[in-house]
Amino acid sequence: MKRTLCMIVMVAGIFVQAKSQYGVSVPRSWDRYPPEVQDTGFRLHSSQMEQMDDSPALEEIILFSAHNGHYPYFDLFRNYYVIIDYYTKEIKYKSDIVISTERKITLEDRNNDGKFELYRSYFKEGKFTVDDFGNNLNTEWVYDCIEWKSYKDK
Repeated sequence: MKRTLCMIVMVAGIFVQAKSQYGVSVPRSWDRYPPEVQDTGFRLHSSQMEQMDDSPALEEIILFSAHNGHYPYFDLFRNYYVIIDYYTKEIKYKSDIVISTERKITLEDRNNDGKFELYRSYFKEGKFTVDDFGNNLNTEWVYDCIEWKSYKDK
């Protein structure tokens, strides 16, 4: 009985490894994005769909990122965000490149107006210092929000 159970576990382990060896992730087609959204040296990190303006169409918020350095307790990334209309593929917003320790899309509707805002944090002017060992990150953080005003507010 033990031998049979051991053989079943071993065979199951081989099948799991074989499946993961040949499994394919879902391909991301660049036909979905205008070519000018990706800058040289940056890779698509993540994207999310939300309502960010007055139009009924959803917007796709895309985070592009590039590795900017590795330290013992943190990594630095160069990031920028692009917001495009999901159906027309019109670029509605493209942020400046900023440096941060995070790569994430934080979308919230904090003012409850039915439109999400993009919240981000990054180093002011990209400046930071560390000690001789690469520890103790010291920087001035900027916390900002990207949101749309209604057409009548503009």
